[in-house]
Amino acid sequence: MKALSFHQPRAEQVVRGEKRMDIRTWQVSYRGVLAVHASSVRRDARCRALGYDPDALAYGALIGTVQVVDIVPLDKAAYEALRGEHLLDEPFPSASSGHRPGPPCYGWRLADPQRFDTPLPYRGRMRLFEVNLDAVETTRRVVSTYQVVPPPEPDPQRPFVLYAVPEEEGGYRVALYQWMQRNGEQEKRAPGAFWGIELGGDPLRAVADHLLAALRANDYKATDLARAAGAGGAERPAAPFYLDELSGLRLALILTAVKPLTRHDRIEAIGQGVQAMSAEEAYYWFSKCSAGPGASRAQKALRILLADE
Repeated sequence: MKALSFHQPRAEQVVRGEKRMDIRTWQVSYRGVLAVHASSVRRDARCRALGYDPDALAYGALIGTVQVVDIVPLDKAAYEALRGEHLLDEPFPSASSGHRPGPPCYGWRLADPQRFDTPLPYRGRMRLFEVNLDAVETTRRVVSTYQVVPPPEPDPQRPFVLYAVPEEEGGYRVALYQWMQRNGEQEKRAPGAFWGIELGGDPLRAVADHLLAALRANDYKATDLARAAGAGGAERPAAPFYLDELSGLRLALILTAVKPLTRHDRIEAIGQGVQAMSAEEAYYWFSKCSAGPGASRAQKALRILLADE
């Protein structure tokens, strides 16, 4: 399937059906279904200016589909007349102004938006790019519902479960889950029903030391993670790593807080700050950041506290 990347909140506007035309300086002959990719680049001020909570939006993920029904050239008059469809507030500049959109200018007419139930993490590309949606969905479904061999074995002493999930284009991301516990017994169900997070790319590489520290604290070797990532593939992920509550909780806090960040200095500041927390502080912040309607605000507060984000 063809895919196209949009900055937020434009991607969100597309899948909501609010943005019915996209402005590009190039055109293609393709018409048909298009996967909507939300860029990993955050523009928090722009999101707020347009009335969106930037922490509530998806980034670096496929979030739905839309139909490209036509691509038409636009002059200044047409651009102005169609503002209610493309929703851009920039003027139509001259070619010499150096701004976009500008000549040449094409309006991509969009229709029939469909939102995915869950964003599918995926690395975007420039212009149109190909995505195997079935393979991406299979990887997400396999990890999220634990259709793996061998299956996880709940351990009350180590309630956090870490998977190394191979990426389609090489490398891997990690998926960290916390198991449900009721009446003193570990419940045998997908831990994603309680809490979970996935992280890959540059943010994961930036917190690699903290990830390996959590593994070492649970008697795993530093080489085990890379070996696991290459062992199974999307159809058969390798056995997970089990982490004790405190080391799993600290890692969970780090992954949650750094996920939307790009600056390595801020990512490192958060990692160091979480590791320096007392157990009581770590439990407090995890309870605030992992559940409830205020979780996104708590995550933002944690980033401000530790990294002035």
